[in-house]
Amino acid sequence: MAVKLLIAGESNAGKTTLTKGLEQSLVISHDGKRYPYRNPHASISSFSTSDELTSFVTEKIEAYNAKFGEYPRTVVFDSVSRIFDTLYDACNHKYTGFNIYSNLDKEIKAFTNYIEDTLIASGINVVILSHAIYDSETSKYNLVGKGSFAKVGSFLSVVDESIFIETKSNKRILHFRSTKFPARTLQDDNPDSMPVEDFNLGTYVNHLEEVNSAVNEYEL
Repeated sequence: MAVKLLIAGESNAGKTTLTKGLEQSLVISHDGKRYPYRNPHASISSFSTSDELTSFVTEKIEAYNAKFGEYPRTVVFDSVSRIFDTLYDACNHKYTGFNIYSNLDKEIKAFTNYIEDTLIASGINVVILSHAIYDSETSKYNLVGKGSFAKVGSFLSVVDESIFIETKSNKRILHFRSTKFPARTLQDDNPDSMPVEDFNLGTYVNHLEEVNSAVNEYEL
């Protein structure tokens, strides 16, 4: 089974920087700025529906295969926060009142279904980058999201592995498990946290692939 990994953090935490360590990856960039690294990537500046976005992703996956003779092992969405903002703006432009949010929920569901039923089901790993903001009332960080999906925790509710990058005293700390940050892991050998410079995303995704393969042997 393919890996589905969430990476969260505030702006300028270094989420995109982690993607440098990925091999055989395709980055789908929709983050308001140019993707800066020498990894295969495709930028989409605007779309009105999830179908437009996912059709673009499928097209670029096929373009990757045509260029490199194989499909990407991992697709990165940078970032889902911006994707949700764009879908909200499109719904807000087309609908009014309650219909804005009911249609937004449908669009978000279509996008999350594409990740699960098309990418993950095809054996393609998915790395999801998301912005997070601090909630002073709860003293916790929450993922930036929209609609009903945000109320249930956004992508944190549908992944087993989530990494949070904390910026602290000009240093970046990567958290694997925490009650303060949207971070969780099923890997007992992971530390609670580590310096980000000691972490390689490509190596970690490879490890998660091996774990998933071992677990799948026990599925009946």
